[in-house]
Amino acid sequence: MTFSYEVFPPETYARDVAARITGALPVSGSVIVTGGSTIAQVYPVLDPEPWRALEVLFSDERCVPPDHEASNFKMAMELLLRRTQARVQRMRGDLDPGQGALRYHDQIQETIAQRPAFAVLGVGADCHICALFPGSPALDEPNYCAAVARPDGLMGLTLTPTAVLSARTIRLVATGAGKAEAVARIVAGNETPDTCPARLLTHHEDAVLWLDEPAASKL
Repeated sequence: MTFSYEVFPPETYARDVAARITGALPVSGSVIVTGGSTIAQVYPVLDPEPWRALEVLFSDERCVPPDHEASNFKMAMELLLRRTQARVQRMRGDLDPGQGALRYHDQIQETIAQRPAFAVLGVGADCHICALFPGSPALDEPNYCAAVARPDGLMGLTLTPTAVLSARTIRLVATGAGKAEAVARIVAGNETPDTCPARLLTHHEDAVLWLDEPAASKL
């Protein structure tokens, strides 16, 4: 099964995607946000007003303090969330990874049961989403959050497939020629999630890739 996608010019990508995100946000309820270099282009140009009544969950986090330069929380707060009045559910990367995962599972159980309205996720060159890397045991984790060993040598926390797939609308963002091979594997390949985790979303009711032209160059 192929994966739906939209392509935007690189020079307008951030504003085009920001407009799409704003149009997809619910009036109230919950959304899932992510880290990464692509979404970091988009957060600064998002209108903060529609976020004020929302609950914000994170897709993943490195096991670092919240003020660490590698923290997704720090990035999202500085570029977007501090301009809003959203209720932010931070992943506790400053705790023991196992404890942090269990705490986040407990923290978001009710929200996941009610299904977040929207999720925006990044895509890695290895086709990972959240911190669900190829071959990760977290791909089969029944809880909503799992501790993971990341390829960069850090421990991390990630939403699991059950939690991610609970979102009613999911958008994946990817930019640059360095993502083109991964995008081709996701859109037109036939791999399983074990080797191409983004293909977890192939049968989701409403999942679309938002690409710039270089990222779409191998389609």
